[in-house]
Amino acid sequence: MVPRMALELLDWLPLAVGLELTLACPHRCLTCGSSAGTASPDELSQPEWLKVIDTLGTLGTERITLLGGEPLMHPGWQELAARGIEYGMHMELVTSGFGLNSTTVRQMAELPLTSVSVSVDGTEAVHDWLRRSHGSYRRVLAGIRQLDAAAIPVGVTTQVNTQTLPLLEALGEELEAAGVLAWQIQLTLPAGRALDTDLALKPEQMLTLYETLRRMHNKRALSPHLTDSIGWCTSDDVRLRTPKGMPKRAWIGCQAGIRVLGVTSSGRVKGCLSLPNRADDANLRQQPLDAIWHDPLRFPYNRRFDPASLSGVCAACSYATLCRGGCTAASLAWSGKPNASRHCLRVLAGTEHPQPVAASAAQGVP
Repeated sequence: MVPRMALELLDWLPLAVGLELTLACPHRCLTCGSSAGTASPDELSQPEWLKVIDTLGTLGTERITLLGGEPLMHPGWQELAARGIEYGMHMELVTSGFGLNSTTVRQMAELPLTSVSVSVDGTEAVHDWLRRSHGSYRRVLAGIRQLDAAAIPVGVTTQVNTQTLPLLEALGEELEAAGVLAWQIQLTLPAGRALDTDLALKPEQMLTLYETLRRMHNKRALSPHLTDSIGWCTSDDVRLRTPKGMPKRAWIGCQAGIRVLGVTSSGRVKGCLSLPNRADDANLRQQPLDAIWHDPLRFPYNRRFDPASLSGVCAACSYATLCRGGCTAASLAWSGKPNASRHCLRVLAGTEHPQPVAASAAQGVP
């Protein structure tokens, strides 16, 4: 018989990995959880980043997302993307829109990148205000149109907060007109620069978000799909979480350290880049990345999850062992500990317990 720990190790694969290439960024966004702006003095060198991608190629990674700061401000982003493609991995990039021009768009198409996601937070006035950059919104839309003209699949990521929540429907119309194919939303968490603001939604405001999302999904216009920080386990979770035309998705619990991994610009390793620095599990300058991943004691909030760690409404929920308290990053940001959701749509909306999601839907099979 194979020991249980061995079975778990076989189950753990870093299928989706986020690489924070640099903290350099032209913007000083109020919503930035990493307070990006200036490159850290100890950021990984190009050879170190190439070694990271080589290691991920041996670990079974299927998708790498290049992020920042602003990843286009990292001079080696193109070489890193090409190295990942050599391993057969899908290479994606998330950008603020800064640096999108005819040259970079052509480079993206020639690689080719699997997709590019652009951060757009609100319609023009709010977007520019949050970015602290006049004209940013128009530059972003111009970049989206260039990507669309180059046949590069382009999506948008929007942070939902007190300023952007009332604008979601109007923003959807503008994004659709610009050629956006997919639109995902996430919550602004009380972290980084957002700690000094009142932008993060309070639990009672989540009901307005829920009603808005359901209304938008009943229209034919572009509608956003949920990312991990919003949910969970409502009766319409699959519908709201699945991008239109894509295989069904459902919330199956935080995947940080199980299927997801993040590496910061200075080599800190996290289960997910959205997690705060106190959740760092190691530094690849002190221990090889593959050794960190294969260490069964890493990422304990998921790999060694104990239902007894749940608190509040999560402790009594019939979905406790599946959901594990929702998004770990959101839980840490609001509660200071994992496995303790305060923004659960199912609980706040008082909906009936849905039937357990079929395994095929949970694994993304139509």
